[in-house]
Amino acid sequence: MLFTARYVHWRLSSFPFQNFYETPSGWWMAFVLAIEMLAIVEYLQFLSTISWLTDRRPQADQVEARLRAQYQRDGVGAIPSIDVLIPTYNEAEDVVGKTILAAAQLDYPNFRVYVLDDGQRPWLKEFCVRAGVQYITRKDRSGAKAGNINNALNLIQGDLNLLLDADFIPYKNCLWRLAGFFEDDSIATVQTPQNFYNPDAIQHNINISTSWGCEQEFFFQIIMPGRDAVGAAFCCGSCCMHRTSALRAVGGFPTSSITEDILLTVALVKQGWRTVYLREANTMGLAAETLSSFFIQRQRWGRGNIQVGYIIAKEKGLSLRNKILFFPFYWMIQHTSRVVFQFIPVVFFLTGAGPLPPAEGAEIISYQMPFILAVMSSMFVLMRPFYLPLFTEAMSLFSAFALLPELLQSLFKPYGKGFSVTPKGHLDSDGSLKLFQPTLWPACALLAINIVVFLRILLGLGEASGSVGWELSLYAVIWCTFNVTMLVICILVSVERPQPRQEHRLLVNQPVTLEQADGTSCAGTLVDLSMSGARIQQPSRHAASEPCRLILSNGLQIPLAKSWLNQTGDLISSFAPLSWEERRSLIAFAFSGAFPSAEQPQRVQLRRTFQQLWRDLVG
Repeated sequence: MLFTARYVHWRLSSFPFQNFYETPSGWWMAFVLAIEMLAIVEYLQFLSTISWLTDRRPQADQVEARLRAQYQRDGVGAIPSIDVLIPTYNEAEDVVGKTILAAAQLDYPNFRVYVLDDGQRPWLKEFCVRAGVQYITRKDRSGAKAGNINNALNLIQGDLNLLLDADFIPYKNCLWRLAGFFEDDSIATVQTPQNFYNPDAIQHNINISTSWGCEQEFFFQIIMPGRDAVGAAFCCGSCCMHRTSALRAVGGFPTSSITEDILLTVALVKQGWRTVYLREANTMGLAAETLSSFFIQRQRWGRGNIQVGYIIAKEKGLSLRNKILFFPFYWMIQHTSRVVFQFIPVVFFLTGAGPLPPAEGAEIISYQMPFILAVMSSMFVLMRPFYLPLFTEAMSLFSAFALLPELLQSLFKPYGKGFSVTPKGHLDSDGSLKLFQPTLWPACALLAINIVVFLRILLGLGEASGSVGWELSLYAVIWCTFNVTMLVICILVSVERPQPRQEHRLLVNQPVTLEQADGTSCAGTLVDLSMSGARIQQPSRHAASEPCRLILSNGLQIPLAKSWLNQTGDLISSFAPLSWEERRSLIAFAFSGAFPSAEQPQRVQLRRTFQQLWRDLVG
């Protein structure tokens, strides 16, 4: 804050407000100043929401214990009734089927499951009947997801409702963990993290899924606990529990924005309701598996947040504090500023138009460099372990390339597009590398320009090279070096590696029994498990015959199609086609919440991530 205030004072006091409009270079300086000030506003809002974090896990333990004690003492009528709502549109059976079957087996004595099908699919209705859950559809799809949920609000009867996107599988005890919070009559919503069991497209493309969390982990581990600390946590549209009466009191989910979740929170806040955040995964879902689906989702979020921004700006029933906390500065400012900052040294050394009024190089370095270092160091401390200098900035720039056209269009025409569903579970990898052009070509073009500028600075051929001292030239070299590094990372991420895996693995590490075709059996350790196979460490290497059945620690028997040893000597087994009951039981076992993903890191490892990035850059 100190270095920010010092830098802002210097920038404003040294800017020629009286005559900047007389020259094109003056207008360029004014444009850069405006972008800088907006970026600082966004940065300050960001700081206010990550400086203090809440941790409600001990509170969850307490309220769960009270709820269970109440049930033991007074029976099922003494605890809230809960409806589990699963809105779906076009998801395949292997995606939505897991969610339905897991939801139907939740450990809670008073709940019902409703599948809200906006795709009007007969096969899904039959699936729901077989699974023993309720099926709801409607004649039209007005209001998209929000309209779908509101239609169900007219039919459900539970005191509370758990909202799950079709690809988020609930943990067995999640209703117990969340329902107790609603003993506080002021709480309308409890939001939990969106936890993923597969690598997202960014992790996968640069092979850092074993050391660096998915793109949304920082949001759910740092930003949301920070927002909760200042009373500004919001509903994220899935993995959240609501008080049904509170939803009805505000007319259900708003349909005036395609990000109905944030707008719902604003509507609840206006009426005095609270949204709280529990930093504990209670579900496990699919992250966007390709860059195209990744950016379909982010473009919808960006456009929807800008719609919310316009609504908040005109909202009279919201306090100034809440307007500031809920206003989407990030979506309106960050991506534009990232791209503009890439062009500042380019414009200066190719045209001579500087971003700052004429000043001594030492003065610029004295004010700007400490400010930049202060920002980066504060981010490193407050965002740990989710901030890796250069890499984190490169990921912001990478997103800006694909999102900026959509965001600029949304600023001027916020309702130009409707709701778009994020594709999930439709991988069709042909085993070849693919290039994501919306980020690749801008990165390549800017990389080429930055290299030209870099050479011009070194060779003294630029327009500004003769008019600045060695301090600014050195500063510009460092700036261009950072830019080039970030752009190379953007290019690496833009190359989509094939994803042949259709089912994703969970870490189990439990004893398991392998039954042989000749009737004998041997013991082993089940290292990891998916819906299609398993990896077993075998202490008994000399089995009489090939195993034909896997017997899990809970007694579930899974038929095996074939088995083979991998390079490390572990037994790899693929499952034979599973019956309905075998599949149902396997889902309940695997996604109970006891086992973490084998394809996400158990903790972020900055050093290992840096080493992998270095291998990619120099390789």
